[in-house]
Amino acid sequence: MSERQPRALRIAKPTDRGGWVVELDGHDISNALRGLSLNLDSSPVAEARLDVIAEDVSTHAEVLVCLPDATKDLLVRLGWTPPAEEAQA
Repeated sequence: MSERQPRALRIAKPTDRGGWVVELDGHDISNALRGLSLNLDSSPVAEARLDVIAEDVSTHAEVLVCLPDATKDLLVRLGWTPPAEEAQA
């Protein structure tokens, strides 16, 4: 796995509406997610796997965000530019 920078992930269950609020680096990505899983093993930083709907994209923790290669390839074909540190890997 390439070296990536941790991101701030915040997950909350609001009392005023159904569903969950998911924020990535302070941006609400709740409506852009189909699913989310956290790997909380002995690593110093948790790993979040995001199943993204390619429309919108937003937890309060340091995590490494992982997208399956097929998802990255599709997003790139749709015009997404990966972060600089991932493009060099």
